[in-house]
Amino acid sequence: MDRFFIKIYHSLQKQKILAFGLLLLVFIGLIFTASKLKFEEDITKLIPNSEKADITNKVLQHVNFADKIIVYLETKTNGNEDDLTQYASALIDSLNTYKSDYISSIQGQISSDEIDQTLDFISQNIPMFLNDSDYKSIEQRLHKDSIQNITKANYKTLISPTGIVAKKTILKDPLGLAFLGLKKLEQLKIDDNFKIHNGFLITKDNKNLLLFIVPALPSNETDGNTLFVEKLYKTQENLNTAFSDRVSSEYYGSTVIAVANASQIKHDIQFTISIAMSVLLLILILFYRKLLIPIILFIPTVFGALLAVAILYLLKGQISSISLGIGSVLLGITLDYALHILTHYRNNNDVNQLYKDVTKPILMSSITTAMAFLCLLFLKSEALQDLGIFASISVVSSSIMALLFIPLAYRLKDGVKAQKKTVLDKFASYSFHKSKILLGVLVGVFLVSLFTYKNVIFDQDISKMNFQTEGLIATEKKLDDLMNFSSKSIYVTAYGATIEEALTANNTIFKELSNLKNNDKLLSFSSVGSIVLSKTDQEKKIAKWNNFWQTDKKALLQQHLIESGSEFGFKPTTFKSFYKLLDSEFTPVSLADFQSISSLFLEEFISNNKKFSTAVSLVKVEDENLEEVSKVLESLPQTVVIDRKHINETFLGSLKNDFNKLIGYSLLAVILILILFFRSIELALITVIPIVLTWMITIG
Repeated sequence: MDRFFIKIYHSLQKQKILAFGLLLLVFIGLIFTASKLKFEEDITKLIPNSEKADITNKVLQHVNFADKIIVYLETKTNGNEDDLTQYASALIDSLNTYKSDYISSIQGQISSDEIDQTLDFISQNIPMFLNDSDYKSIEQRLHKDSIQNITKANYKTLISPTGIVAKKTILKDPLGLAFLGLKKLEQLKIDDNFKIHNGFLITKDNKNLLLFIVPALPSNETDGNTLFVEKLYKTQENLNTAFSDRVSSEYYGSTVIAVANASQIKHDIQFTISIAMSVLLLILILFYRKLLIPIILFIPTVFGALLAVAILYLLKGQISSISLGIGSVLLGITLDYALHILTHYRNNNDVNQLYKDVTKPILMSSITTAMAFLCLLFLKSEALQDLGIFASISVVSSSIMALLFIPLAYRLKDGVKAQKKTVLDKFASYSFHKSKILLGVLVGVFLVSLFTYKNVIFDQDISKMNFQTEGLIATEKKLDDLMNFSSKSIYVTAYGATIEEALTANNTIFKELSNLKNNDKLLSFSSVGSIVLSKTDQEKKIAKWNNFWQTDKKALLQQHLIESGSEFGFKPTTFKSFYKLLDSEFTPVSLADFQSISSLFLEEFISNNKKFSTAVSLVKVEDENLEEVSKVLESLPQTVVIDRKHINETFLGSLKNDFNKLIGYSLLAVILILILFFRSIELALITVIPIVLTWMITIG
């Protein structure tokens, strides 16, 4: 192997200018190619892919977890509820200026047209929105004296200032059946601390208003979202100034947190690499007393990094920034090769002897290190796979470049036969293996480590990997105080091959959730289980409606309405639309018809594909009840309980198991390479012993 490098060295030595010119061109090409690589700052790339049951994976792929940005508005000293809604209106107007690029929808405002549309839809499909208790309430309203009271109340409403608005509703539904159905929409909200004021969702104490922004891009698309979040904060700054003493706003959500994470990751990578390079340069300058030598030493390291990034661009196009951040430790590893060669070269100017001394150790060291990093490919973590490829290419290419470049460059500029010994030289010449005190300390530390290494715990809480600014933490606390925001949230998902199967299972889930809520096992839940029903359940609802409204009951109701209405000047035909409704032939409502009502936001609850459909319920539960609630819900047919934190912890737990396997794989790879190089099992094992000992001491 050394002969190969000697031959290349002498060939390059004859054409130095050409060799360095080609090297410069290669560097330019690598820089150009590497600059095209896109980086992801998604912390979840560290999490391995799921190996759970196929059905769980399928559900996770189909369920729509809308990563909304919560806009939290609060009144200040001179503010009131009207100021809140004015601020919200101004914010929505500002957001609409760049909505097409960054925003899918803005939720939290309900127009009068949407309310009318919703009421009309409920009226036209009223059987689907009534339950047993509603029919008991309707039965009580059919009494003659009750109808008289209802007619009197309707008359007062019609002659009041609000009569113009209420007229259409009263004429179509004098008994208020649609409002009974409208109450079912309360199942879509997750908190009871809100009311609607001027078309906005505000707290009952009139101090806070919430809006929800659904981003067009997923939270891990940090490049686009960074610009989006910058625009959001600029809008916030302008409005906070305009409403300075009345209202202020804050943002919270996975997109905002992801952008903060991305910014912090970039800062941390730049900071750690710059600190590492600065410290190394300082040490090398102090050691060599020259500026050029440290630069020469860094060139193989830079070459290896650029080549690795360029190859990753050609292979993947984009990688996780986290893998490069972790890869900053390679600075020290790859720099060692150049230092090792230069140290030998300083003491012996014979290039042929240099290559005979260092080629085999350098290559063996880089290959064993590279193979250990390549074992990361056995993990199912994308970021760690990127790290494995980056590190292995970087290490091997840096070692080869160091073997070729250092003798050429150093000899060209700074080659000398002897150097004055420095403090580091004197320190390196000390015979550590002869120190009984040092050996005794190492043995003692190792013995202690034998008893302590098992105490190391793998932290599976991914939330600790997320970075949040002080402002985001403060906003999270306010949201928690307002709506128990930090309580445990789980997604209970009904699934089926068709939407009918999913909705049938979801109806069972809804009944169980209602029971758990009545028994105080849940804080709250949000579900479409009482609204969007399967065709079979809708047919049962229609049959119950038809059975309730017998011909004689409808005739008697019409008679009572005409009699009581005549006292207030109502014509016999005043409520003809209502009589027509009672005689209507109802049919099951399709999912598309339900989804046409924008105020229901059903796209967040239901996913319908040709071969697989899901319906999701969001449940909030205290930690102490989580296990019990999960067991009850998981026992239901065609049901998957999704706890994001638990899934992440499970995935990270599998990452821990993968790491345990990784140790075995890498150790085996290193031993095989050592045997191949040494051609002696004894030498290979002797070489491995320090690796095992230092690993035990480090863990202990």
